[in-house]
Order: sequence, then C-alpha cells, then structure tokens
Amino acid sequence: MLGIPVYADLAHVHDYVVQADGAFDETIRGILALKAQGVRVEVRVVLQEQTVPRLVPLARFLVRNLLFVDHIALMGLELTGFARANLERIWIDPVDYQAELSEAVGILDRAGMKVSIYNSQHCILKPSLHRFSRRSISDWKQEYMPECEGCDAQAECGGFFASAKFRYSRGISPILKIA
Repeated sequence: MLGIPVYADLAHVHDYVVQADGAFDETIRGILALKAQGVRVEVRVVLQEQTVPRLVPLARFLVRNLLFVDHIALMGLELTGFARANLERIWIDPVDYQAELSEAVGILDRAGMKVSIYNSQHCILKPSLHRFSRRSISDWKQEYMPECEGCDAQAECGGFFASAKFRYSRGISPILKIA
C-alpha cells in the first residue's frame, strides 16, 4: 500500500503545509492514477496546527471524492526534522482537537472507509476512538513518559516516539482499570 499525504480539502492549505504550489492538484491526480492502475492507496493526514481546522471538511471531501481509497491514517506528529524545527508553528495539543478527530473519524467510518489513528495515546483519545487507535510506532522508537507509570492500557496504547520528550500533551495520565 502506498501512503500519500493529503493535508486539507482546500488546495491552498495543502500547498502551504507541503510548501509547494500546485501540490494538492498533483496529489489528487496521482491518487486517481494509482487507483486506476489497481494500486492500494492510504491517505495520510498529519494532525497539526494547520491541518486540524480542516480535518472535518477533509473527511467530507474524502468521502465525496476518494471513497475508493483503501485506508485513511490520521497521524499524530513525530517531532523530528522540519516538524521539530517548526514546532512553535505546527504544534497543537492533541487534547485540543479531540472533537474534530472524533467527528472526522465518525464521518469516514459511517461511509465505510477504513480509518486508523496512529501515533496517539489512549488516555487523550475519547473512549469511542480507542477501536481506531493503532500501535503504529516501531518498538525501537516507542517510549512512554513518566506520567504513564502504572497505566493499565499500555498494551493497547500507541505510546510516544522517542522524539516526543521535547513536547507532548498536557492530557497524559495513566488509565487505571477498576478491579
């Protein structure tokens, strides 16, 4: 499966995020061409300050225009490279976009699209989103923060990239199962 980033339903927003004029149109044409050749396609959306405001409209766009893609991956930030260098411009605390994430996942799921949440922690996700959350971080890159100590949900949790030590959600707290 080929993972292709689509960051917004509006060309100028997508183009701004990738810093390339015309990228949105080229990306959509590329997805259409790949699917016409029978290639499996995953649309990847990195959740950050510029993409979250368009997340729900993007979900509607995908349902209307790209219903035939094989998978949608909604991905938390990995704080490396350009992301780390531009952290102050792109950071949004995941607890602050749970409403948008929940609505977007609902739109995609109700339309029958396969959707997953990557690079996110169970304790900040609404319980209704847990079934979409995946342990997608490679074991050698996955870590847990001190706030995770004693958490009963680590086996299901996506954990953190090692690079997350620079910044992570204020909502991190252990999930304790009642015996």
